[in-house]
Amino acid sequence: MNDWLLNEVAADLRQQTDHLTSRMAEHQTVVLRAVADLNKRLDAVARDVQLILDALRNQGVRNAIDSGHTTSDIHRRHLELAQSYSGLVQQDVRYLVKLLCPQQTGEDDTALARRRAEIARKLVALLFEPLDQPMSGKPEQIVAELRELNLATDTSGFRTGFPTTFGKAARLRDAVVGLPITGELDSPVDVTALSADDYEPWPVKPAPGARPEFLIAPSYVMRGARPQTLTKPVVFVAPPPAPGTGR
Repeated sequence: MNDWLLNEVAADLRQQTDHLTSRMAEHQTVVLRAVADLNKRLDAVARDVQLILDALRNQGVRNAIDSGHTTSDIHRRHLELAQSYSGLVQQDVRYLVKLLCPQQTGEDDTALARRRAEIARKLVALLFEPLDQPMSGKPEQIVAELRELNLATDTSGFRTGFPTTFGKAARLRDAVVGLPITGELDSPVDVTALSADDYEPWPVKPAPGARPEFLIAPSYVMRGARPQTLTKPVVFVAPPPAPGTGR
């Protein structure tokens, strides 16, 4: 009798223990699910907060740039790229144009300067426009286009120098594209109406009385609500008319 009673009590205790264990497991699962759901919600809130902070930060950068009250990292980067663009035009393009356009028999200095300036304008357009898009063509395509103009593309200096300049221009455009606020090239409506302080002359030291004739390289402009011009346009300046020509 005692053994039977003990067995019954033990069985009842085991049943209650199993029931409690099962209930605890169920509650634990519910708690774990609740914790996991809470973590997901916290992650979502954190992402939303970060997006808001990023938006406010970007807007602050734009406002600062537009108002001119500060020089942001983006602005500084554009200044660097604008200086690189100016250097490529004034140094690399100028050097390549001299190789492409040797002086022809009977060609005076003024005609040579104008012809080189026209090729420089063509080369700037091929290398840098549109500035806010990656380079789409290949160097050999540009060389072929220049060759069709009967330019001296087969000289050793040009064959060596042009790929280097092409690579610099491609990297410059990639850098502009990668910025949150991009840049562009902007051409003045009428270069002949510009004052001497509003452009960079080509040649660098024009003769007294020289006048702006046509655009070679547009200005580098940083976009925004208030676009900022970071370089002056490069303009070919024609020598003054010879005395008595009436031109």
